[in-house]
Amino acid sequence: METKKAYKVFRYGSEVRWEARRRGRACSSGKAELEISSPPEFKGDPGFWTPEDLFVASVNACTMMTFLAYAQHKGLELVEYESEAEGVLENVEGKYRFTEVTVRPHVVVKSAEAVSQAREILDSAHRDCLVTNSTTAEVKIFPEVRAT
Repeated sequence: METKKAYKVFRYGSEVRWEARRRGRACSSGKAELEISSPPEFKGDPGFWTPEDLFVASVNACTMMTFLAYAQHKGLELVEYESEAEGVLENVEGKYRFTEVTVRPHVVVKSAEAVSQAREILDSAHRDCLVTNSTTAEVKIFPEVRAT
């Protein structure tokens, strides 16, 4: 009989507080507060983080954090990791939703031999990113990997 692996359950919380117009603050215990707003195209104030920005940043950050965990586990000698991401918000059947997020990591490794290993790790990180796996948006990754 095969034994099932027991996985832990984690919980994450946040609070939001309205301040004025379509602006507020988001916080989570032990972390700096974040000023938030609706985006200007939805009558919010410019210059503030929006739920839309945070969603795209979550996909981007999760991809990076998953990559970093896997790279460390595999002993990859990483020199640099930077990434841009862009989300496409569309009205689908009368409701706005993200339909696509494109992530463009730029990775620098120490040797030419490590380039293929970094690409494999990026593929795994993309496949296993919990935020990517939690959305219905299509998440695409277009990595650029080079050696120093």
